[in-house]
Amino acid sequence: MIQTGIGGTATSFNATNAYKVAQKMLDQAASSTSGASGSGEAGRSAFAELVSSAASNTIGDVRKVETVAADAVAGKASLNEVVSAVNSADIALKSVIAIRDKVIGAYQDIIKMPI
Repeated sequence: MIQTGIGGTATSFNATNAYKVAQKMLDQAASSTSGASGSGEAGRSAFAELVSSAASNTIGDVRKVETVAADAVAGKASLNEVVSAVNSADIALKSVIAIRDKVIGAYQDIIKMPI
């Protein structure tokens, strides 16, 4: 196991989930731009779709965690299922936060540019 800076451990399961989330986002972006002619408008809409799908996937993962946690309280789900769902939602949320931070950083760099 690898210690992370957040106080948790990174396992191969977490890494696999992170790669799956990233690959899904890249596949969605590629499929939305495959028919584009390379115009700026198509690029903007592809990026907007990428961010929108990442946010909706994260919301879906969080809702799944809530459902699995409720099932665990009722005795219908195991602890492993709860931990797996929480890890998946955590990775998706961290991915969205990282994208948000990069977008904000890029915006701040653009604002600082001289005209």
